[in-house]
Amino acid sequence: MTLRVVADKVAEASAPSGDFPGKIVDATALAPLNIPDIPVIDQNGKQFHFYSDLVKGKTVAINFIFTTCTTICPPLTATFRRVQQDLPQRAPTAQLISVSVDPATDTPQRLRDFAGKFKAGPGWTFVTGDKAEIDSLLRALGVAVADKNDHTPMILIGNDAAGYWTRAYGLASPTTLVQTISDAAGRK
Repeated sequence: MTLRVVADKVAEASAPSGDFPGKIVDATALAPLNIPDIPVIDQNGKQFHFYSDLVKGKTVAINFIFTTCTTICPPLTATFRRVQQDLPQRAPTAQLISVSVDPATDTPQRLRDFAGKFKAGPGWTFVTGDKAEIDSLLRALGVAVADKNDHTPMILIGNDAAGYWTRAYGLASPTTLVQTISDAAGRK
């Protein structure tokens, strides 16, 4: 998947040195993402197929976390919480998905506890699964890394029905992220 930069909506200065550069990136001119329909388990122990149950035909914002992270994941998740609070007014049907980059450790119980710390509400699904399957998903989404500690604070935002996908810096202001998700939801 090749993405092209279309706007500099997030201040470069907000990106920590060496991390995602703070650009909003747009893949609309390209073929739709090929998202694997792997089996995943949510924070409540419920099984889903990632693409057909959580993404197909929907507007989604997907971030990538792990529960033992002590650096970027807590602020990334806190930002998603603020997005969840503001999103219903702008894009009421948009869904949030947090994918564990450490499925060997992140059981549904660990994800439930982590989600609880951030008061995640309905419409926000935390997923884990078989390591090989999750690794294939991360590769397909362009976020695979050899070491979980090296994952970027990137959010993948898409309107699957419209075939529109973009990336955003996950620590951008919640207002910027809500606007980006709302813009994606409005695509036809």
